[in-house]
Amino acid sequence: MNSRFPSHDRLNAMGLLLLTLWLLALTLGPQLQAAVGLALNPHGHAHLHAHGHPFADARTLWGLPNAMDVLSNLPLAVAGAMGLWALSSRRVPLETGWALRVLFAGFLLSSLGSAWYHAWPSAQSLVLDRMGMAVAFAGAVSLAVAERVGPRPVAAVLGLTLVAALLSAALPLTHDNVLPWAVVQFGGVALIVWAACQRQVAGAIGVHLGALIALYALAKALEMGDAAVFHATGEWISGHSLKHVVAALAAWPVLSVLKRLPLRQNPAARR
Repeated sequence: MNSRFPSHDRLNAMGLLLLTLWLLALTLGPQLQAAVGLALNPHGHAHLHAHGHPFADARTLWGLPNAMDVLSNLPLAVAGAMGLWALSSRRVPLETGWALRVLFAGFLLSSLGSAWYHAWPSAQSLVLDRMGMAVAFAGAVSLAVAERVGPRPVAAVLGLTLVAALLSAALPLTHDNVLPWAVVQFGGVALIVWAACQRQVAGAIGVHLGALIALYALAKALEMGDAAVFHATGEWISGHSLKHVVAALAAWPVLSVLKRLPLRQNPAARR
């Protein structure tokens, strides 16, 4: 029997696949990590540089440790604040509004958690960093669903992704298990890529999902090339610091759309 909503069926199938992978990572993660020899150091990462910091740039400026990796989170805070401010004045479909509020709240939380983590790196502070990212991931995935599948599944996708992502962020600390976090991060991106290949639904505000994917890919490349960028720029700025700036730019495709939406009516103006 043909469904009236084939995109809903495909979303359900993809969601079931990702949930299965997440449950496998949850239950078998420690064994798989042991099999490949992946062990986390006290900073929550698999490696440290000679200076004892997980990232290339460990300079202290104005008494602030790892200053550039800390200060580069300011654009994330600005992006989150701008997004929440724009939402307060624009007319946005209800379910899309839920996703966007979570997304921009995630930007703010990420800026705080990431700044704390980079100032004082540890497995505990890494959880705070990833908690903010978890909230932002949930918002981005549910926004993609709202734009390309429709409003009906948004609440379920938002709730499930938020719970799975927050739990996955804490598991490396409590169980030395990073695989559920990997499934959340890369599985979420895969879902957004799939959504970008679908047509916009009626009522979509028109966010360019391709731009979000490209910015994520660039941020990931800068993170992986942390030390290479640091040396290429004469140790002026590292790839990880630039990653924070590029991640903040992910707000731009959304803010540019919000700017075009009609303003909310002011009841006082009608009197």
